[in-house]
Amino acid sequence: MSVQEALAKPAWRALIVQPGFADISGPAILTTDSFFDFILKFEILSPTVGDIENWLGEFPDPERAMRLDHLQEVFAVFQPAFLSSIRQALHPKPNVPLSKPIHATSASSQSNSKMRPNTTPPVHEMEDWDPIAPPSRRPPLPRRVTIRPHELPLDYQQELRRAAEGLPSRNASVQVPARSMVKRMREKLCGHAWSAQRHGMGKELSVEGIDAYLTDLKERLAKKPYGLRWASMLAAADGLYLFARYSDAASNIVGHLKGYSREYGAREKGQKALKFFALLRTGNTTDRVLDLAENLLAGVSAEVCFKKRHQMRNAAAILGVFANAPLRNASAQLVFGENLFWKECEWVIRTKIRKTNMSRPVDYVLPLHEEVGRFVDAIVLGEASPAMLPFLRERLQKQKRQLFVLHDGTPAAATYVPRVFKTLTGNSFTTLRTMLYTDAFAAHGTAGIEYAKPAAHHSSTEIVKRHYIEEQVAELHATNLRQRRQDRQKDIADKHRDLKSALDDATDAT
Repeated sequence: MSVQEALAKPAWRALIVQPGFADISGPAILTTDSFFDFILKFEILSPTVGDIENWLGEFPDPERAMRLDHLQEVFAVFQPAFLSSIRQALHPKPNVPLSKPIHATSASSQSNSKMRPNTTPPVHEMEDWDPIAPPSRRPPLPRRVTIRPHELPLDYQQELRRAAEGLPSRNASVQVPARSMVKRMREKLCGHAWSAQRHGMGKELSVEGIDAYLTDLKERLAKKPYGLRWASMLAAADGLYLFARYSDAASNIVGHLKGYSREYGAREKGQKALKFFALLRTGNTTDRVLDLAENLLAGVSAEVCFKKRHQMRNAAAILGVFANAPLRNASAQLVFGENLFWKECEWVIRTKIRKTNMSRPVDYVLPLHEEVGRFVDAIVLGEASPAMLPFLRERLQKQKRQLFVLHDGTPAAATYVPRVFKTLTGNSFTTLRTMLYTDAFAAHGTAGIEYAKPAAHHSSTEIVKRHYIEEQVAELHATNLRQRRQDRQKDIADKHRDLKSALDDATDAT
């Protein structure tokens, strides 16, 4: 397009008569005309910095700088107030490289986790994860009651590597464990080896070494602020038990660990989980979390710092979305076009949930109400004008971008959502389902269980009662029993009064 053709458009008629217009260069006019076409296409009345970023698209830095310089040249003549927005766009967010593509090397690793190049998975879910290698950076806390993985017996290291690579077990009846369980096996083996050495025994699994390890662990847990938690003891026993079965250890070792696992499992069922106490301590409910999300989103417009605005939008979406869709930690990393879709005027979560490491993943589909979907839209829109929303929704789904990214465009880590949720609410991310059932039961009684089950991806009512609202159901049953007893006593008393009256009448008649 020539400069004359551009100036013939209606958008330029009032501008060509401005003082100083004759000094504007031809390339600046053509570049600005492209920007005018962009804002007219989306009917943007007051362009923002975000709109400028979207207009620039994926141009490399040198061309971005040149195009912005052309914009400044034109807007300096007829609208100097817009120069500050252009100046902010002159300093784009750094182009942070995405995590490298990961391709599964076995069918089992494909079923465990399908990794994407635009997401940041946990380290132990990456294809080239070596459970024995030292961490890439210094760990936040030094090891005190465990040894380092490379200090384990060589055959144990080999078995852990086999499990991490998805290779079959030495025992044909044992399935390949998930990567998260490989990590647990490694940590429990390191803890066992430390205790065994402390008591003068070898690092290999033995009946005496197992007893020493679990005794030491029990003593340490008893000194914790919340005391001994049988769930922690069960995790330790189960980690060693799974490794013993996977590596086809001696039958006496497997049987000894199986006995501990059964004992701790029975004790754990009788101990109330800490998440219930945590909810009582904070007083959080679903409505309270949603109110916090509303306040965060409402405060975005008043925040001056771009980074803070981005963090507030992310935080509001974490609270608002997951209070309605209480996903597990492993499923909380939503990706546009992969498990988060814009369908029929609403956002829909469509993913697969693996409830345990031994179960097949099940489909989970949850449409988000428009009052919840607007938290997602706030992230989609960012700093852009509302008129850009439909275009940005479509573009992000094509790009398959992760929902939660940092202010510089880096995909957020796998721990980002649980970490932000706990920082804002004081409760762990795993309390969401408990909170959902508690609120539904309080509002609707036992019928609330059925209302909440689809969102919490549960199918068994008995499981819900046992693990989430056992005390509430028991209290309801006790209340019903007391009420029925009172009704019976009242009925008996009424009949007694009627009978006594009849006898008195009969006596008076004689």
